[in-house]
Amino acid sequence: MPALSQSSQWHSLSGVVWGKDLPAFSYPFHQTPLTLYDGGTTKQVGTYNFPVSKGMAGVYMTLEPGAIRELHWHANAAEWAYVISGRTRITLTSPDGNVQIADVDQGGLWYFPRGWGHSIEGLGPETAKFILVFNDGTFSEGATFSITDWVSHMPISWVQDALGLTASQVQGLPNKQVYISRRPPAPGPLATTQPRNPNIPRLEVTHVHDLAAQPFFAVEDKNTILLASNKEFPASFNMAGGIIHLEPGAIRQPHWHPNADEWQYILDGEMELTVFASEGKASISTLKTGDVGYIPKGYGHALRNPSHKPMDVLLVFDAGEYESIELTGWIASNPDSVVGNTFQVPANLLSQLPRQKKLFARPGK
Repeated sequence: MPALSQSSQWHSLSGVVWGKDLPAFSYPFHQTPLTLYDGGTTKQVGTYNFPVSKGMAGVYMTLEPGAIRELHWHANAAEWAYVISGRTRITLTSPDGNVQIADVDQGGLWYFPRGWGHSIEGLGPETAKFILVFNDGTFSEGATFSITDWVSHMPISWVQDALGLTASQVQGLPNKQVYISRRPPAPGPLATTQPRNPNIPRLEVTHVHDLAAQPFFAVEDKNTILLASNKEFPASFNMAGGIIHLEPGAIRQPHWHPNADEWQYILDGEMELTVFASEGKASISTLKTGDVGYIPKGYGHALRNPSHKPMDVLLVFDAGEYESIELTGWIASNPDSVVGNTFQVPANLLSQLPRQKKLFARPGK
């Protein structure tokens, strides 16, 4: 555990047990090596290397222009994604056989329900970089159900019958999982991109969303929250997410989420994360760009930008509805008698405690 700076010293009436009997709530994901493919890279984090992350796992992925994350599905988790930079194109096929083909650019989201078939392409001109979050902490990309892996592990005669090919044509198909590749033909304009069967119906509800184009959920003194719950992004019925921007020295006030675990990815900058786990147990850790944090449902926590530069953190929740109870709002919602007796303070100090909810704080304000 890193040493606390003077400004981070924890005030406690009864003492706090720093990290004792607690798991790590942060993981140095930026140090995880990339797996290289023809046209892309990946790395992943879940309970296998970050044990506290039981409700969600994450994958960082890149795709070069023209590269594709091949057709596949996930049997044990839904996929919620945020495009950090670049441009992508997704295809999504439902159990009814309906399809959506859509471009998702920087600042955009997609949501793929568990078990639905999909693919991701890099459109260029720059490398596409994105974060995939799955609502099962045990999720592993190695357990993905890929079309080439499946077809290459069926008897040749079965593939012949299923796809209407000759034996020699089947021999020309991949003999193992492709996963990511970069082969022609390159994707064309979205307006002229159609299913191989143009009569296939389109999905009625869109499974992509432009987070960057949304109004802010909250703005206080240049600190902001962008949020896409199932209200803003109805297709993502059981996952939500957004971005918190903190100015230098700013704090996302102490709060907790009654209904969801919180998965964090540091997009840019540096962040301190404090977590309160009850019974006098608490933790503090420092996360850098590319690192991951995790807060179990109901645990009290706060975020702070300790640096002299702004920072941004991506948050993902394993529930579609966003619920949060703020420490300031909780205090403000109770009578003076309850608050004064709880904190055991005289009237002059009681009068200084919050009377309204605030999501952010900065030193001296």
